[in-house]
Amino acid sequence: EIHSNEDAVSEFRELCGPTDPELGRQLRPNSLRAQFGTDKVLNAVHCTDLPEDGSLEVQYFFSILVQ
Repeated sequence: EIHSNEDAVSEFRELCGPTDPELGRQLRPNSLRAQFGTDKVLNAVHCTDLPEDGSLEVQYFFSILVQ
């Protein structure tokens, strides 16, 4: 079961912070990427860009886990 609210994607993107961890350290130092990312490729966490992509990405990632 997937729980959601209307702002789930924007709230998660706020938690993740900017794609570039260095920029995140300046703008959102408490974000996940600022704290744990090393560069734009190894930025600690993936989050969807668009709300409509969220359900597709959830299906993709969780299907990998059950294999």
